[in-house]
Amino acid sequence: MRFLDYSRASVAETVSHCYVALDQNYIDENEMAIVKKQADTVWKKVNNFITYLSKTTKNSLKRTNKTNITNRTNSRNKTNSTS
Repeated sequence: MRFLDYSRASVAETVSHCYVALDQNYIDENEMAIVKKQADTVWKKVNNFITYLSKTTKNSLKRTNKTNITNRTNSRNKTNSTS
C-alpha cells in the first residue's frame, strides 16, 4: 500500500512540475490539459486499486480469523473427547 501512496504523490508532483513548465512557457495550455487528463486517469486507477486491495485484505483477514477460530474449536473438541 505504501508504494501506491508514493504513486499518487508522484502523480501530484508531476502535475505540479507541469504547472511550473506552463508558467515558464515550456508547454502550452493544450499540453497541460493532456497531462492533467492523463494524471486524473492514473490517479483514479491507483485509488480504485487501493480500494480493491483494502476490500480484499479485509475479506482475507475475516476468512483467516474464521478459519483460526474453527481450527481452535476443533482442536479443543478433539482434546476434550480424548480425555
